[in-house]
Amino acid sequence: MGSSALNLGNPRQALKHFQDASTAHHSEGEAYNGDAFPRGHAIYLARLAEAHLALGDIDAAVDTAHTAVTRLGGVTSARGTSTLHDLRQKLGRRRGVPVVADFLNYTADTA
Repeated sequence: MGSSALNLGNPRQALKHFQDASTAHHSEGEAYNGDAFPRGHAIYLARLAEAHLALGDIDAAVDTAHTAVTRLGGVTSARGTSTLHDLRQKLGRRRGVPVVADFLNYTADTA
């Protein structure tokens, strides 16, 4: 639901859905197993970063994006690479912000 809300231009609702899903998984003892599904976890984190960015929370966006890249590390995935590429393009509009510039430089070879 979070990705759908984000695709429909409602990042605030997307962020709520992402957070609710994470809370529900943790409270039920079924936290998303990012170790078993690194590509899926990285894509989820990249979409969460997009929601933060759309809401103007650049620090949270970049922090989450770094975690997404770490989770994706070593996983060969067209969908993961595409999602990272899309996120880098969106962050590129804020290239003048030092943390964004650092992230873009850090990920220049990965996208």
